[in-house]
Amino acid sequence: MHAGWNFVSKRQNPSLAYFFVTAVSAWLLVSPVLIFHRRALPLIPLSVWVLVIGTGLSQMIYFTGLAGAYRHGDISLAYPLVRAIPVLLVVGISFLLGNGSAISQTGLIGMGLIAAGCIILPLPYFKKVRLREYIDVVYLMALLAAVGTTGYTMLDDQALRQLRGVAAIPLTNSEITLLFIPLQTGSTAVMLGLGTLLYPAERRQIRPILKNRSLVLSAALTGVAIMSTYGLVLAAMAYVSDVSYVAAFRQLSIPIGAILGLTLQQEPRYLPKLLGIGIVSVGLVLVGMG
Repeated sequence: MHAGWNFVSKRQNPSLAYFFVTAVSAWLLVSPVLIFHRRALPLIPLSVWVLVIGTGLSQMIYFTGLAGAYRHGDISLAYPLVRAIPVLLVVGISFLLGNGSAISQTGLIGMGLIAAGCIILPLPYFKKVRLREYIDVVYLMALLAAVGTTGYTMLDDQALRQLRGVAAIPLTNSEITLLFIPLQTGSTAVMLGLGTLLYPAERRQIRPILKNRSLVLSAALTGVAIMSTYGLVLAAMAYVSDVSYVAAFRQLSIPIGAILGLTLQQEPRYLPKLLGIGIVSVGLVLVGMG
């Protein structure tokens, strides 16, 4: 599902305004959950609300980078980079926070392979390893998206842990996850809206999108897919010893997204790109085994 909505977005030449429409569509669909669990809302600690605001900002950074990467490069290059780099950043932060002991040696080897694959991916040829291959707009935008992904992954994990620890909220882990989804989606929609309004070029995109029925439908379906896939990720956070495992194994969509780009989009099939995708995929398997 994740690779699918990214593929659809890439074909729409996405903008921040496009992702704002997707976020609003997703929030409208899931907002009734807030009414159903309205009695739990006053019991949410202030610290969780701060994390919710933070995750919205991180999501805006993510979608800004994602839109830029897709406008300037192939999905078979941009998508693996956007998905794999956060694994390394999340692991690094976990170690800094003193949680690295929960990551096994096999998992660390897998994450190392993911890092190696990311280094190989941007190269057109092995004989031409130059710094400029890594300062291309696509790579920089992918890095920006990865920073956003790392931010909302860590913040959401912490928010859910705090919510599950509030004894006054009489909800199961699944119900707490379901309650958190509209909070996170709403924060994302607000931040994307502010980002769209701040940039004139993005602001001008809103009216053409809303006037195009097929584009609105595409954005709405994409929003539902984004919410559904990330909802599964949020649910998975309750069943791991460290969030690094979720950040790593969710990247199983990397080979799927790359294959979609290489086949349906007929994107260039450089040997380093193919090898990089393969190495990242093996790394993901080792992370899963760890």
